[in-house]
Amino acid sequence: MGRDGEKKPLAEKTKEAFRRFSTELLSLADPGRVTLEMIRDLSERLVRFLGCDSVEIAYREKDRLFHCDARRDETPSFFCSVHREDGSSPDGIVRHLRTLPASFDPQSVFRDASEEDRSDGRERFLFRSESSTPEGSSANSRMEMVAVFPLSRGTDPAGVLTFACRETRPIGAETLEYLEELALSIGLALRHNQAQFNLRERVKELSCMYGIANLASESERKIGQLLNRVAALLPPAFLYPSITEARILFDGGAYGTDGFVPSEFTLAADIVVGDALRGRVEVVYLASRPELDEGPFLDEERRLIDSVAREIALIVERRQAEKEQARLQEQLRHADRLATIGKLAAGVAHELNEPLTGILGFTELLKDIEEMPEQAARDIDRIESASLHAREIVRKLLLFAKQIPPKKEWVDLNPLIQDVLSFFESRFRKEGIRVVCDLKASIHPVMGDLSQIRQIILNLVVNAVHAMAGGGTLTVQTGQEGETVRLTVRDTGTGIPEAIRDRIFLPFFTTKDVKQGTGLGLSVVHGIVKSHGGKIDVESEPGRETAFIVSLPAGKKTA
Repeated sequence: MGRDGEKKPLAEKTKEAFRRFSTELLSLADPGRVTLEMIRDLSERLVRFLGCDSVEIAYREKDRLFHCDARRDETPSFFCSVHREDGSSPDGIVRHLRTLPASFDPQSVFRDASEEDRSDGRERFLFRSESSTPEGSSANSRMEMVAVFPLSRGTDPAGVLTFACRETRPIGAETLEYLEELALSIGLALRHNQAQFNLRERVKELSCMYGIANLASESERKIGQLLNRVAALLPPAFLYPSITEARILFDGGAYGTDGFVPSEFTLAADIVVGDALRGRVEVVYLASRPELDEGPFLDEERRLIDSVAREIALIVERRQAEKEQARLQEQLRHADRLATIGKLAAGVAHELNEPLTGILGFTELLKDIEEMPEQAARDIDRIESASLHAREIVRKLLLFAKQIPPKKEWVDLNPLIQDVLSFFESRFRKEGIRVVCDLKASIHPVMGDLSQIRQIILNLVVNAVHAMAGGGTLTVQTGQEGETVRLTVRDTGTGIPEAIRDRIFLPFFTTKDVKQGTGLGLSVVHGIVKSHGGKIDVESEPGRETAFIVSLPAGKKTA
């Protein structure tokens, strides 16, 4: 309605003017605003329309009491606040409404009033009163006439509307009827506003959770990228998105919106994966806002951030489970490959053993012939050398296929290492390799097959020598930590590229030339170590060095 209608005295306002004004107030509820903002707007418009000097609205919502006191002074003033029912309330109307009775009775609320007029018995009355002054309002606040009307939420009294004037004005019974209907319209507007507000906030929160669910399905996205996206979904889901920023701390990393800074207005929830605290979700307001449920945050927003933290924990757990499942599947495929290769290797080895034995036997017979031509003797030596090399390969195949039964006994590593290194002394000198031995005398023996453990040392040393074609330093160390004996073979060779580090223990995998290796050395070492209840690790810096660390269970120290 226009301003001209607002300027008319209250007694002259028509029923149509009240109807249009009620419609205008009801339309204010459509956007669904914060209740405190809504009652401030209502109070401001009521002061103008009714032409009174003061309008107060007190409205109860859940366990909160929203209050606004609008004063028509030289400069219009508004005093808005939110109070918990279990907390202190300001003077005046809110003091009386700290807890509303189940059945609203203005006379019980304002039992200190005087000169009451309740001639028609309705829940409205006029009286003279000296209202106290809200903190910060105008000092000239003495009101001669006050009218009070209940604000109902259906059949439940939810609050009161009061308007006051500094001088007594005649108000007829018809105008009182209009005011009563206006109070009912305000109650409906507040109820509708609350419903619209709750609906909008729930839609925002559900949209946030839906977005997180969609992100969770993108298994190829890295966890850091996912957490950045989750943090970006949080501000739009909160009551004041324009001043909201979010951050997720996880495993030492921080993922958040660009404008995040620590604030005293913070809502947070821990991310617990299994029983371990892995991080937290934080949402901040960059500016002060009215106290609602948890500081300036709503109870629903507390539930939202707790749900987000739980969802992140579930995503992490699911990814860990998928990673473990993939590892187990790869382990199963690897075991299946090893079993198949083992059967093939055993069959080939047995087939080759018989002809190799014959070749070596006839070679020995040929070497016994007197007056053998020199060239023929050299050729026979080559045949014998090639046959011995082939027999060694057959032996490795049988060892890989576990066709050679182990003979367990107590084995001292230090003398065994020195014995193996002695076989390579001439080769070390020839290829310019310096050997450093750091063998701890205090280590315990290990229970194992002597020949198989010798094979571990031999293969690791041979690998190290091949890696240092231009010379270098070979370091062999032994030591003990607790119940574990460690053997470390370190070289200053070419190193192992990261791309193939996971495949070096696979059978027949090799980076050497055809004449230099079969790809069985490290796979045999790996198999022997595992069969002895130990483990083997590799550390490498490409172009600098490589170290193989063998860990075996220690036995008791012998005398």
